[in-house]
Amino acid sequence: MNSHINYLVLIFSLIIACDSPSTEERYEGESPLPAPKDEIILEKETATWLSYEGIIPCADCRGIKMELRLENSPEKTERIYELSETYLDTKDGDRNFLSKGLLEVGYGIEGNPNAFVIKLMDEEGNLTRSFIQDEEGGLEMLDTANRRMVSEFNYTLIKIR
Repeated sequence: MNSHINYLVLIFSLIIACDSPSTEERYEGESPLPAPKDEIILEKETATWLSYEGIIPCADCRGIKMELRLENSPEKTERIYELSETYLDTKDGDRNFLSKGLLEVGYGIEGNPNAFVIKLMDEEGNLTRSFIQDEEGGLEMLDTANRRMVSEFNYTLIKIR
């Protein structure tokens, strides 16, 4: 019995010793290694951008190269997107169109209530495009009724790292 009490006292002492407050000292002198003179430290932006690209089918050209940038900023209530669409090999050559607007994030499409949905809205608030995130992290374009496109062609934008 006495050995059990000694054992409990030892454990209790260790717990108290480990829980004692510690002091932290801060070095107030010169930095031991000076920073390189050409190093410039920029203020880090709170927003980050996610980039996607791919070539989707086109009825009267070789394809539409899409480059999509999505703002990923949890601090903001309204996030924006930037979309560049280049129509390849048209009768007038490559033609580029830029658009931007607000982006909405939600969940669920017909047949998949857990799908991660991204909706692109123009500056007037009209829906222009919708995507769902696929298993690899890419974005698959949806049709105008927010359903997966039934097609033999590829409507997926891949994430650029």
